[in-house]
Amino acid sequence: MAEKKSNKSPKQVLIENREQVAKALELLFAAGYVDRKRLYIENFLRGIVFGAGGVIGATVVIGIVAWILSLFDQIPLIGPFIDNFRETIESN
Repeated sequence: MAEKKSNKSPKQVLIENREQVAKALELLFAAGYVDRKRLYIENFLRGIVFGAGGVIGATVVIGIVAWILSLFDQIPLIGPFIDNFRETIESN
């Protein structure tokens, strides 16, 4: 018999069969196919890179927002706030 093709995505299949996937992963760990030390090191490095990327991304976004706000120094309500912000940055 020919297999029927499923319209489900691989993610949906994994979610529906998560108990079987968990058992398969346990067997891989128990059999020694996956090196726990390497897995921990890779996950640690991935976390460091993820954190650094978040910090760099936030710095870029804050810089762009500060630059855009500096264009509005003539607006009555925002002007004094921007002047104070600019003085703080220049003093450091």
